Amino acid sequence: MNQVSGAIARWLEQKRGTDRVSAAVLAVLALGSGVVVFLLTALLIYTVLYLVCGTFVSSVLWLVLAALGLTAWFYARSEKGKPVNQELGLDPMGSWIIKDVCSFGPRLIFAGLRQIRSCEELGEMNVTACAGALACLAAQDAAIDWEELIRQCPQLPSERLRKQLSLLDGVLFFGEHASRVTLMEPFRVRLRWMLGREPGAGPTREPAPPRPEPPPRAVPVHEPEKLSAYEILGLSPSASAVEIKRAYRKRVKECHPDLFAGMDPQAQALAERWTKALNAAYATLKPRRMDASPGSTPPR
Repeated sequence: MNQVSGAIARWLEQKRGTDRVSAAVLAVLALGSGVVVFLLTALLIYTVLYLVCGTFVSSVLWLVLAALGLTAWFYARSEKGKPVNQELGLDPMGSWIIKDVCSFGPRLIFAGLRQIRSCEELGEMNVTACAGALACLAAQDAAIDWEELIRQCPQLPSERLRKQLSLLDGVLFFGEHASRVTLMEPFRVRLRWMLGREPGAGPTREPAPPRPEPPPRAVPVHEPEKLSAYEILGLSPSASAVEIKRAYRKRVKECHPDLFAGMDPQAQALAERWTKALNAAYATLKPRRMDASPGSTPPR
């Protein structure tokens, strides 16, 4: 497995480095912008406090501390009070505009914190184990049981490997408790190309005899149109609108035409087919979240 997955390991190491740099840059930009917005908000609150209470409070320091404390309280309340499945619902009074503007600073700061966490998770990735798992999945033409993948790639504990594979945009989990795993077909084509295979050509090594898969549980990864919107985006039905948008952007990057520029027309057509399926899935789920959002008008 190590010899076969060497090309994938080199690609994964390069991708991890690039993604870590991108996450670090985004974290710095988001946190820096969030801090600037935080200070501007505190300055605005300080100005209001000074105009209202300036004649009663002799120390400016107390007003500064009060402004910073109120701003921090507002940021914490803005994030804590946000519903899990909140979507922007348009109301006739236009109060959503005020809420959206006021929550801009907290969103920047928490987005920066998420990027820091993502950078840490990428740093903890076991490249060798993940490359072996990807090579195993690339050799399959359908989803396999998670237990079978663990038996073939025992370098990491089950949950840790699952968490690290979920960082890769082209890995799909199916079934209850994500009991089955496969790859997006364009991602599988790219991995086979890295391993020196042509799309549709046979493997260059003798694989281990696969366990027979029951036909009722087969997942049509070659036909993305047959996957449900949640399956193709790798989401659960309880996913929020923010999670849907984030998953869509991550998946569609794996089908970008530039990634298949050096491949045959069949691979490029496959990437285009998956892009259309992802766009259809996102278009299906987005109206549902808007209909389910508080303050939105129910469909007639």
